[in-house]
Parts: sequence; structure tokens; C-alpha cells
Amino acid sequence: MTEQEEKYTDPQTEEIDAEKVISEAQTEEIEDLTTLFAVRTTINQESNILKQIFYRFRILDVIPDIKAMLVSPLLPGYIFFEAPQKRDVQIAVQGIPHIKGRIVQNIRLSEIKHVLLPRSVTEYLEEGDTVEIISGVFEGARAMVMRMPHDTSSSEEVVVRLLQEETPITIKIHGDYLKLVEKHKEEAEEEPVPQIQVRASPEETYSNLDQALSFDDDFEKEYEEEYAEEKEEEEEKEEDEYEDEWTEYEDEEEDEWAKFDGF
Repeated sequence: MTEQEEKYTDPQTEEIDAEKVISEAQTEEIEDLTTLFAVRTTINQESNILKQIFYRFRILDVIPDIKAMLVSPLLPGYIFFEAPQKRDVQIAVQGIPHIKGRIVQNIRLSEIKHVLLPRSVTEYLEEGDTVEIISGVFEGARAMVMRMPHDTSSSEEVVVRLLQEETPITIKIHGDYLKLVEKHKEEAEEEPVPQIQVRASPEETYSNLDQALSFDDDFEKEYEEEYAEEKEEEEEKEEDEYEDEWTEYEDEEEDEWAKFDGF
């Protein structure tokens, strides 16, 4: 009986493995058949652009083959299109304001799958993020996330502070009524200012504060320099006077010898 049971259970395991392989192959085929394009837009204008595209589809004679359009709050500033050709996306967005850049193509579904899957807002919001309230009394107002619900808590209420009010108002609102506008940017740490230390040579190092603040050495140096200059000037004057007297004496002797006729 045990051998028969083993023989009976083996085909089941093989069938389960075969089903997994088939499902994986099907998903790969779906990804190969799905052609995704991305268009860059002005942030917070994605919904307005979608409305304008839908209005264009109503008035166009030939509607482009657009399978789906999607906007993700985790990727603000982008609209994703599912279409067989790039030309269809060009027709859909041509002439619509707030469209920026060229169309990005060859996007695989697996690359943006984590962004497209529905997620709770509290999973990617953080304290300090800027959000927009999309429903309720404060619809359209922007706020800053002050406190997130605890991991152990089942509540998804977020404490935010309104930014557009003159007086700061803090409210508690459900995460489904919030839309991420801008992630919190961490402030760069201020680099310490390097301190420059001047080290004196051993000759200039003072033993005490009185000696460091005294001007005796400088005064003596200045006095010696002035005294040396005065002494040099006096010596030069004496030499000049001696030379003048000597020249006068020689001139007088020459005059006396010129007058002498002889013995």
C-alpha cells in the first residue's frame, strides 16, 4: 500500500510543478505582449492631463489604440500608457500642456510592478513629507506629515499640519485621503569650520603672559636703531667739517707761499 501511495503522490507533485511553470510562462508572455510607455509631465498636473486626453478621444475621428493609462503616486510627474505603438501615444499627448520631454519606451512591466500595485499610503509616507488632502473639508490643502501611525496599531490615521494657514493647525486624517506631493529632504550636516592654529617657533615662545604682552624688546630694538642712525649722521657731519677745514687750511698755505718771493 505504501508503494502505491508513493506512486500516487508523485504525479500530483509533478502536476503542481507543471502548473507553476505554466503560470510563470504565461506571465512572461503577458510581459512580452504588454508594451508600456512613459511620458514626463509637470508634477501635480497628471490628473488634469488625463482629463484632457479623455476629452480629446471624444472629439477625434480616429481614436489612438490606447489600452490603459495609469498614474502612480509613488512616481509623480509621469503617466504610463499601454499601447501597441509609440505613434498612438504621440497622438494622445500631442499639443497638451504640461507635457515635458520625449516618450520613454521599452519599459517592462516587472520594472514598475512594485509601483503599480495598490499599496496603503502609510507604507511609503514618512514624517516630514509634503502631502495634499484630496477629500474632506480641507480638500486641496497641502500639509506636512508630523506623525505616522505605529506599526502595531491597526489605525491608518496620520497627524498632519496644514501649511497654507496663517496659524499652524494640526489635524488627524485617514491615510487614504492623502496624496504624496514631495518627499522629505534630509538637511545636509553643516561641515565644521577648520580651525587654523598658528604655532610659534621655539625662539618666539613665551614662558609667561607678562613677557608675551611686554613691549620692552621692541622698544630696545627701536632705540638701538635710532641711536645707530643718529651716530652715523654725526660721524658723517664731523668728517665733512674736518674735510672743509682741511681744504681751507691748504688754500691758505698756498696763498702764503704764492706771496713769498724767497729769502
